[in-house]
Amino acid sequence: MARAGYRIFDADTHIIEAAEPIEAYLSAGEKAKLASLGSLIGRAPGKAGVSRYRVGKRPELNRLLGSRDPVPPADAITRGLKDGGTPWDVRWQGPPFPDDRVNFDSHARVKDMDIEGVDVNMVLPSGGLAAFSGLDDIGVEMMMYGAYHRFLKDYCAPYPDRLTSVLHVTARDVPGSVAEIRRCGKETWPVGVFPVCPPGMTLDDPDWNPIWAAAQEHDLTVVIHSFTMSIPYPPGMWDNWDNMFLVRSASHVWNAQRNMAALIGSGVLDRFPNLRLTSLECGHGWLAFWASRLDEQAEMSQHALPRLKRKPSEYIRGPQYFQSIQLHEGELSLRQAIEAIGEDTLMFATDYPHSESWFPKSVDAVLKWTTIPEGARRKLLWENAVRCYRRYSGYTSAVVEPAAAAAR
Repeated sequence: MARAGYRIFDADTHIIEAAEPIEAYLSAGEKAKLASLGSLIGRAPGKAGVSRYRVGKRPELNRLLGSRDPVPPADAITRGLKDGGTPWDVRWQGPPFPDDRVNFDSHARVKDMDIEGVDVNMVLPSGGLAAFSGLDDIGVEMMMYGAYHRFLKDYCAPYPDRLTSVLHVTARDVPGSVAEIRRCGKETWPVGVFPVCPPGMTLDDPDWNPIWAAAQEHDLTVVIHSFTMSIPYPPGMWDNWDNMFLVRSASHVWNAQRNMAALIGSGVLDRFPNLRLTSLECGHGWLAFWASRLDEQAEMSQHALPRLKRKPSEYIRGPQYFQSIQLHEGELSLRQAIEAIGEDTLMFATDYPHSESWFPKSVDAVLKWTTIPEGARRKLLWENAVRCYRRYSGYTSAVVEPAAAAAR
């Protein structure tokens, strides 16, 4: 497929974890163990096949900003939730609205991809399975990740050139995570690892190093993505915010800024020179500013860092770092970001089927941004994502790596 002469790789889409289909991949003993947890595992309200797990403490986010009053229910609650559990009204560009089946039926997802003109989806979770990191029983967490990975293998299998996803990994069980990377690394569907960072730990912790080594060995990209109201919580969730406007405005950006700085600043990309890192659903307008700020702070705080081979901004410009755009930031912001950090970092993304998605008009929006240079547009829509997710089965040598191009 090609849309107006472009191939389109959507670098950040989601599954709203379907509890019942995933549980079908548990053994009888594992199902019994899950059932024994009882009230420790709640489920978000929803139709069969789209319910999500709720584990541990959840924020209420119920204060009306500028007052001490609780916020009234969003219109979406009274009319019926549209995207499987999001408690706020959605700004939707449809019709058509994505069918709930896209969360467990890949044929339904690909039908929507064809409507929009998207060739490939990189499919992320929505926080349902990661919430199991809130349990004391690490074995249950790893059990659920394994079931989810088996589900994803079958979900992606009918469309190996169109659907890819990520592996949940955790430093709570480093040997188990490494073993799962090695098991699934033999399969074609995963293109990255999704680190579920438990409370009290950060991604620069050296306990993660064996996981980064295994990811590099299997050519898997490290994917940074927070969730709004579930584990892994974004920074400040429990001490700064009690309002949906505030948390949605800041959470993903703050999470990306903190974690990419931690990984770059701790020298992870130096120790693992073939490892790639991407930050998703956090926008792009702040990236040039953050790159310059990290350069300044790396110089001023050398005593607090290992000796880095490059400036932080140089890592951000590639070839190991990538970041998705958000459509609401618009053409001017994108053009300025490309001018500031170069053409090799940013990737097209929609957040489909969540409420930030502009489905089915996301591709149309970008194609109307005529001031984006042609070479940068092709990199944005396809080439950068294919370089980021190199395990994608459609990767070919026709995609020229920037370093190789510069050497010619």
